Amino acid sequence: MKKNNYTNRFVIGSILLLMVISSGMNAQFLEDALRLDYGMLGSNARALSMGSAFLAVSDDFSASFYNPAGLAQIRKYEIAAGIRNTSVRNETLYLGTITDARGSSTNLDNLGIVIPIPTIQGSLTFAIGYNRVNDFTQISMFEGFNENDSIIPDLFLSRHEMSYYLWLSDSTGVTPFMGDLYQQGSQEEFGSVDNWSISGGIEVVPDFFLGATLNLISGNYRHTFTFEEEDIYNTYDTFPNDFEYLFVEDNIDARISGFNALFGGLYNLNNTFKIGATIRTPTRYSIEEEYSTYGLSEFTTPDDDGYNWYEDEFNANIDYDVSTPWKFSAGAAASIAGVTLSAAADYRDWTQLEFRNAPSSILAINRTIREVLEPTTDLRFGAEFTLPTFPISIRGGYIHQPSPYKNAPSELNRQYITGGLGIKIQDAIYLDFAIVRGLWESDLFIYDYEVWNVNQGAWQAVTRVVNEDIVKNSIIFSFRYRF
Repeated sequence: MKKNNYTNRFVIGSILLLMVISSGMNAQFLEDALRLDYGMLGSNARALSMGSAFLAVSDDFSASFYNPAGLAQIRKYEIAAGIRNTSVRNETLYLGTITDARGSSTNLDNLGIVIPIPTIQGSLTFAIGYNRVNDFTQISMFEGFNENDSIIPDLFLSRHEMSYYLWLSDSTGVTPFMGDLYQQGSQEEFGSVDNWSISGGIEVVPDFFLGATLNLISGNYRHTFTFEEEDIYNTYDTFPNDFEYLFVEDNIDARISGFNALFGGLYNLNNTFKIGATIRTPTRYSIEEEYSTYGLSEFTTPDDDGYNWYEDEFNANIDYDVSTPWKFSAGAAASIAGVTLSAAADYRDWTQLEFRNAPSSILAINRTIREVLEPTTDLRFGAEFTLPTFPISIRGGYIHQPSPYKNAPSELNRQYITGGLGIKIQDAIYLDFAIVRGLWESDLFIYDYEVWNVNQGAWQAVTRVVNEDIVKNSIIFSFRYRF
């Protein structure tokens, strides 16, 4: 015999409905904004294999992303395309238990055409195309036995009183099910930020180039979070508190659009030493999110002949804008005897990250942003060695991306080691291969709330965090044809 108490509620504009992992409203939305820009590496196998330190090189279609002034160095038509496979390995620690999770995705990396325009003197070159510049692929799995607390109070606070509708708490959120429960869960993230660009570069005086790119941005973000609690030792065995099992699933499907502009300059000294600089305007992102959450609870019947089960679900939509900081970049490259060394730095003041056209509760996070974030400078280094007797190039690089949070431990900084090969066929066809390996640690908040401690006569904070050790690998293959 089964009972089904099913509720479907549609709520518009409620901020609490968008809390995916219940780490607190400010933290969740702040991460949503950071994700759009932080961790961005760029595209193109050659550039990525050189640690994305390509600002002062920029002599192929990827200049549209790294430094459009470099396009004016190209005197032939070019067709470029590339594909990328991204895989993630995440080793998590939760309640003393280590769990390993893996995931992957394969997508188009870049596609474009470079068009030089005949000129009497100097050069003028345009490019149009696509670059996949930020990949959201991520996966986590965790499990452990929790002796002290439960996600149930957080269901009441962050998911519109879900625990009440699942018969897990009373109408005020108080629950008898706290601790001695086996917990497990997972989180999967997929999607990207994609640039559709129109670029141009011009040689204004000999060996000095200027350029600009207009990026129209599209993208998507898909997120699934699941969480389970189970009374594996039959601790709660007395009716009506004969709790057996809880399942919760959250889903986000976000559509991303936006625009920005990139302006660059490049100076080439005797084809040996190059210096360059770029300024990227703030990116204005528009986000349209669809959110849904589902909960299921099971209880043993008094005569032990089956289960009572209860369900609850709801959906919501919310639209908001995000404005990212200005980005100032500079770089240099030197080429001698077949060896090219390059370096670049990107400066951003993350306190300028800002929510716009959003409900007041989200706009209030702008104050938190100014309190907890700080400016950072990303550093990138690359090298390329072309063999003297074979048309083969060997490449390597390193990327350092500091955490934008104030006083963040060094383990949260992202480090990337890169490498690759390039093959040139009759000065017309270029085949490039790159491997990018990223390593960093992170914290995944599962739930965060306060409960009244009767013994101490005070509110007690309850926070559950998964410690993540992340390895993210990308394999990129690019093709260029010049004619």
